[in-house]
Formats: sequence, structure tokens, C-alpha cells
Amino acid sequence: MQALKTQRKVLRTAFTLCIKNIEAKLQGEIAEAEEFSLLQVQLKDKFQRLEDCQQSIAASLLQNEGDESLFELDFVEAEKYRDRFSEVMLHLNLKLTEKVVPIDPLPPKRNFKLPQLQLKKFNGDARDYLAFWSQFQKLHADPDIPNEDKMQYLIQVVEEGSKAERLVQSFPATASNYPKAIQQMQERFGRDDLLVQIYVRDLLSMVMKTATTGRMKISLPILYDELEGKLRALESLGKTQEKYGDFLTPLVESCLPEEVLIAWERSRSNESETKNSRSLSDLMAFLQGEVRSEEMVLLA
Repeated sequence: MQALKTQRKVLRTAFTLCIKNIEAKLQGEIAEAEEFSLLQVQLKDKFQRLEDCQQSIAASLLQNEGDESLFELDFVEAEKYRDRFSEVMLHLNLKLTEKVVPIDPLPPKRNFKLPQLQLKKFNGDARDYLAFWSQFQKLHADPDIPNEDKMQYLIQVVEEGSKAERLVQSFPATASNYPKAIQQMQERFGRDDLLVQIYVRDLLSMVMKTATTGRMKISLPILYDELEGKLRALESLGKTQEKYGDFLTPLVESCLPEEVLIAWERSRSNESETKNSRSLSDLMAFLQGEVRSEEMVLLA
């Protein structure tokens, strides 16, 4: 019995030293997965030899009927080592899982402060509705903001003295009235058919302006930016170039300066007969190239 107790003492010391070594490695960040695997194997080996020795001592104590109290004390002491083994093995397994399946790192923290976004005020001009709604829609769709607060935000973003303010102020500022106010805003300023008419009429007004002022007095970069903005607005409303290109292309052509229109017709004549080179996308790509060429000439 004494020989077994001496052996157990030595095994417990080795087990404790192994535990301390593992805890030191767990607290650091240098050790690799292979090193943790090796420590796990070593810990299992030391615990198994300690457990075998402990079982021999327990069996010897049970053989003596008068040693029940000694067996109980010895068992309680042995349980501390078993619990310690289970705890450290859990930490090792978690560490190995972390090494094998790396977690995506957090995005780097900005070392600068972004300026605070200001909500765009809406003055009731339907031309500005898309820009206004694209920003306010984020607030509108946020489920964490109660409707009474959304109503107050809506009151703040309409321009003072505008048609939009008169419409919003016609509703008492309550949570139940917020969806009604938004619906009326959409009906009054954000209907697709209304916006399409506005942007098409703007294109027509550009044609009329070209006819009255003369083709030679138009700045191509400014004209291109205006055309691109209106066409993008129509596209955002679902009026794609593929569906409405045949209708819009003649309008855009009528806005062009004379020399640009001649160059466009010349480029079309050089295209293959099998290619539909009169599409709106081809025309806008041609204008983009002309704008770039004009800007390069100005830099020369």
C-alpha cells in the first residue's frame, strides 16, 4: 500500500506540472495546433497512469472493512484530479477547434471619424423624390424605430413652406398616421407614371431648347451629364433601355450638337449592317467616348 501511495504522489506531481504548462500555453497566443495536440496526448497519458494507480489504492482500501472512512477521504481527493483533468481537456478541445476552424477576423477599426449623415430635405418637387426616398427609406424600413418617431423624422425632412410640408402637416403627428402620411407622399410625388412623364418631358424640353438656341451652343459634357441623369432615373423606375430604347433614342439624338450628330451618323455607317447600332446604349457609349475625347483635348 505504501509503495502505491508513493507512486501516486509522484504521478500527481507530474500531472500537476503538466496542467500548469498547458495553462501557460493557453494564456499565450504563440503555440500552434500541433503543440496543443501534443500537450493533450501527454496529459491523457499522465492522467491514465494516475487513474490506474488510484484504482489499485481504492481496491486495496475496500478490502479492509475498517478503512471505509479512509476510502471516502481518498475518493474525494481523487475526484479533484479527475475534475481538473476534465476542465483542462475542455479548454484544450476549444483551443484546437479554434485553430482548426478559424473565425473570420473583425474588420479593421477606422482611425478616422466619418462625417454625420444629414437627411435630405424634400421640397415637394417630384424630380427630387427618388433621391429623397432612397435615403429616407432606410429609416422607414427600420423595425427598431417606432412609428411615432418616424413621423417626427418625416416632419423634419420636409422643407418649410413647401407642398410636402403642407401634406405632412395635414396629418396629426401620431404613430397611426405615419403610414397614411407615407402613402400620401408616395401617391402625390412618387408615382411611377408621374415620374416617367416628368423625365420624358424633361427630355422633350431639352429638344425644344436645342431647337430654339441652336445646336452649336450646347456644351457636350454638360449635355451628356443631363441626359445620363434622366436616363438613369427612368431606368430606376423600370423603364429600361431595352424596352424603351426605340422611343428614347430619337429624343436623345435631337438634343445633340450638330457636329456630334454628324459624327454619330458617320460611326453608324461604319458599323456592320447586321448590328443594330442605333440602340440607346450604343448612342450613350458613343457620347461617353466623345466627352472623354473632348476632355483629353482640353488637357493637351
